[in-house]
Amino acid sequence: MPQIFKGLVTVTIWLMFIFAWIMTVFITIVPGLVEGEITGTEPPSMQFLIGIALSIGFAFAGGFLLLVRKKLE
Repeated sequence: MPQIFKGLVTVTIWLMFIFAWIMTVFITIVPGLVEGEITGTEPPSMQFLIGIALSIGFAFAGGFLLLVRKKLE
């Protein structure tokens, strides 16, 4: 495989992990703890749950791409 593909996969892996952290902080932690989504009496909103699912999805996608990059070597 050409080196360009390994480089592109590496950049994509970093972006996936960065997006996962950003979504965890700004969609899960800030509304969850500061605004009371987690500790409130009402159930969490659908936007909050979707944010959790997307951050977990980005983290798993980054891990999957790590395996793909390993196969490209």
